[in-house]
Amino acid sequence: MTILAFYFSGTGNTKFVVDTMIQEFKKYEIEMSAISIEDFVEEDIEKIQAADRLLFAYPVYGSMAPMIMWKFVRKISTHLEDKKTIVIATQLMFSGDGGAYLARLLRKGHAEIESIEHFNMPSNLSDVKIFKTKNGVEAKAVAERTRQRIELYCMDYSKNIKNKKGDGVGSLLLGAIQRVPFSKWERKLAKNVKIDHDICTRCEICCQTCPTKNLTLKDNQISQNGDCTICYRCVNNCPEKAISILSKKRPKTQYKGIQ
Repeated sequence: MTILAFYFSGTGNTKFVVDTMIQEFKKYEIEMSAISIEDFVEEDIEKIQAADRLLFAYPVYGSMAPMIMWKFVRKISTHLEDKKTIVIATQLMFSGDGGAYLARLLRKGHAEIESIEHFNMPSNLSDVKIFKTKNGVEAKAVAERTRQRIELYCMDYSKNIKNKKGDGVGSLLLGAIQRVPFSKWERKLAKNVKIDHDICTRCEICCQTCPTKNLTLKDNQISQNGDCTICYRCVNNCPEKAISILSKKRPKTQYKGIQ
């Protein structure tokens, strides 16, 4: 069996999950390959047609898929008909139907949803005080627990044990509690990245790492184009800690990913 994964990873958490799944599936003679949706080219359409299964992986925001992911799915929707599909969502704590959210969009493209699963990873929301920013040993401990869950997931999948986490009515309602307010907030956040221009050195790291090209250097300061996908790369990579998104205050500690 071959699985082709398309993933979006803001600061490395979802990539960790995808890379771990690739290694675990090998134990069961399941060949999985992965393409970041940022690197997608039209030639990859042939890979979609050739794969036995498709897998979509992304971090959950307010029980939703990131803007960049659902736009990607819409873009390739005509190539999804009758494709057996897996949805993997990474989350901080719980998201209700965070994975089922994209599954519903995939079904509109007439894909067949085989499995939906959620995996917990450390928070990258480093400008939000209520979520502790974990790095080093603490982040590795969370990742290790998730690695063990991935191992069990891949073993079950190889035995044809497949669950659709968050695809029920209860999860839909729980997700809606988060999604309804967040969807309105998301539109504001998309054009409201907060940059402290007094300490910004205009190094352009934020511009270079932004997946939607939302940030650019214009008139000797960083400007935005209203297209932020809330991935938090800019917040966690700025050398001066000059950027925030959800909070008005700059982060004191940045998330460095699983190292």
